[in-house]
Amino acid sequence: MTKTIVIGTSYINDNKPIEFCYYLDFSLEQRPASILPSSFKFIELICKKYNGGGRDLMFAYNDPSNRNDGILYIGYWNSGTVK
Repeated sequence: MTKTIVIGTSYINDNKPIEFCYYLDFSLEQRPASILPSSFKFIELICKKYNGGGRDLMFAYNDPSNRNDGILYIGYWNSGTVK
């Protein structure tokens, strides 16, 4: 089961689960996301409508003691749930 964490205020838009659209690679270039949110144990909502756009910035990882293995995603937090 994935634990979702909201940095700041809680957001719930609807009953849609989290969607990843792109991930940011080491050079911060956007690449199409191919991993599902359910592949991670933790997903943090960092910023709604990141950079003035309609998508959200999220951080996904599996080991809280090794967050440097996490990945930044741009997508839709929606209700903050994971299928």
